[in-house]
Amino acid sequence: MDNRKTYLGISKSLIAAVIIVIIVISVIVGLLLFKHNSVSNNMVSTTSSIISSVSTTSFTSSTSASANVSIPSSITVEEAAPPVSVDPATSYDIAGGEIIQNVYQTLVFYNGTNTSSFIGVLAENWTVEDNGTVYIFHLWPFIRFSDGSPLNATDVWFSFYRTMLMDLGISIYISQALAVNDGLGFVGKLPNGKYGTIMLPNGIVQAFEYAGYNLSSNQTIAMEEAAYDLAYVLSHFNVSNVTIQKLMSYPHQAVVVINPYTVEFNLDYPYSAFLAAISTSAGAIVDPVFVDEHGGVQIDTPNTYLSTHALGSGPYVLETPIGGSYVVLSANPNYWADMIPSSMRNPMLQVPKIKTIIIDYQTNEAVRILDLQQGKAQIAQVDVIDLPELIGNSGLQALQSSLSQGKYPVVYTANNVSVYVWGPSPQIDFLAIDAYQYPFNITAVRLAIAHAINPVQIQQEVYKGFAISYVGPLDPSLPFYNSSIQGYTYDPSLSIELLEQAGFKLTLPNGTIINPNGKPFPTITLTYQTGSTALQDEALLIQQQLAQIGINVQLNPESIVTIVESYLNPPNSSSYPAFQLAGNFPPVLSPIDPAIYLLSQARLHHGNPAFVDNSTINQLIIEAVRTNNPQQLQQIFNKITLLTLAQAQYIWLDDFLAYTVTSANIHGIWYSPGLDGIFYADLY
Repeated sequence: MDNRKTYLGISKSLIAAVIIVIIVISVIVGLLLFKHNSVSNNMVSTTSSIISSVSTTSFTSSTSASANVSIPSSITVEEAAPPVSVDPATSYDIAGGEIIQNVYQTLVFYNGTNTSSFIGVLAENWTVEDNGTVYIFHLWPFIRFSDGSPLNATDVWFSFYRTMLMDLGISIYISQALAVNDGLGFVGKLPNGKYGTIMLPNGIVQAFEYAGYNLSSNQTIAMEEAAYDLAYVLSHFNVSNVTIQKLMSYPHQAVVVINPYTVEFNLDYPYSAFLAAISTSAGAIVDPVFVDEHGGVQIDTPNTYLSTHALGSGPYVLETPIGGSYVVLSANPNYWADMIPSSMRNPMLQVPKIKTIIIDYQTNEAVRILDLQQGKAQIAQVDVIDLPELIGNSGLQALQSSLSQGKYPVVYTANNVSVYVWGPSPQIDFLAIDAYQYPFNITAVRLAIAHAINPVQIQQEVYKGFAISYVGPLDPSLPFYNSSIQGYTYDPSLSIELLEQAGFKLTLPNGTIINPNGKPFPTITLTYQTGSTALQDEALLIQQQLAQIGINVQLNPESIVTIVESYLNPPNSSSYPAFQLAGNFPPVLSPIDPAIYLLSQARLHHGNPAFVDNSTINQLIIEAVRTNNPQQLQQIFNKITLLTLAQAQYIWLDDFLAYTVTSANIHGIWYSPGLDGIFYADLY
């Protein structure tokens, strides 16, 4: 069994997400879970079958339960790992994100599988002005939190400024183009007495002065004073206070309250990932009263109560704090979306049909499989290698046959279990090569390794066809991915030729010696994360493939902690992993995310594992962040992809297919790459 975290199906690889715009500011490292796609209700069958050619590109209208379907009052979902935090301002893990997306809500969300199109959630509609630097959102006028209190534009102002000021989790995405100094923040004194970056909302110094505050004439001191004043205001938030009203209405700041149901965002530049960023859990709207009753807001400091408790406006209420072996979600008794005509509801605004969701964190996959078979669980996380236990070898082979033809989404149902395969996800695996260490500092060596690797063999043997080839740093689920750009061909003969031209002596497995007078090629070390059968099998195949061209590979499984700590070493140090099997799952489904994480020169110790240092790529990344012109973005990412191929510091291996495993009587499952799990309100 693959011990890596999975979400209701597919194996997940290590991700270390470094979130930056021009420089790296914050880092998120973790093993992420998995996600789900959109499907028509008639896809579930009680007989063994494959159904394909189902469109899930976008959604604009609601799904409705069949009158002939008996809707359960509760279901049990079994997942492998519990959440770390359910506070939108600090959460970074998928398990926590799933709960946040069912309990809280964002202004907008991805339009189904389309990661460049968005639908309104809290926002009934919105406009974009001034070349993409001004976004004006008009909220539904009857939104309520689950305790019945109203949600309006002041709560949006509160939530975004709280998230920016706390500067934790994946909140850095929210701060881009909204914080001072072009989204970089400023260095000031933190509550712990040390100095660090404070993400102060742009224009808030002037807003305080407009509201009657007297701040220092020194700009840095004034920003520090404003940061602590803002933390106090947020911790004592009273929308009836005239000073706070004046503060929120100041027009030249990052977020402006225009009226109770209209809020304006003023960006420093047309940040290309803005709508994607505010669609993440970091963009969820919290209740100021709930926050202030339980610890308030401090700069650069988590709220421990909100990390385990939640109160939002979403379709479900978190009945149990996280931290135990399970959580219970119950249908929100005050869910405001029931006031929207059903014809106007999109799937993110459905009223829950199943009243109780029990999420059981069961680490033993054998137990998860048995519970699904016996009806104790209705949805479960199951690794690819164990799917035959549920649908038989014939079922897995039938799915593989369809997937090999590129047919998805598809569903196979057998033994009262349905397996939905949705298509490419944002999760990728790759080999990262440090060009600062011998012999990897020789371009011909990197290219030789690239042409000696057969990703298709890995996809078929390790991931059973539930992965496809891609050419990074983008993957097919992201905007501006260009499928016409070809990657490295599998050509061991070319690899041997390149190494011979570079002056190396090679001994092939059959005893043939290439270039006997050359210098022996050294044994190289491949580092990968421990605890994953799939990663281990992948590393073994890479070892075997490179042996065919005379390169001996020593396998080096390491803990995630050890790998992360090794990034602190300089790239020319033997302590830095020169040859590494790793992966990425971007928290924000924008192409700038993987480009920054994998390629940016300005890195903190977890990003850019290949230590790519290319001034042209760095400039292109800056340009990508600061434009929303589609033609320009396409050209930029085409150039980045081609430059990355030429440098050969990354060998792109697997783009994983998303899938979900449920009992056959569960209906309404749909997928968006932006979902951190399942959106339960649509199930029946």
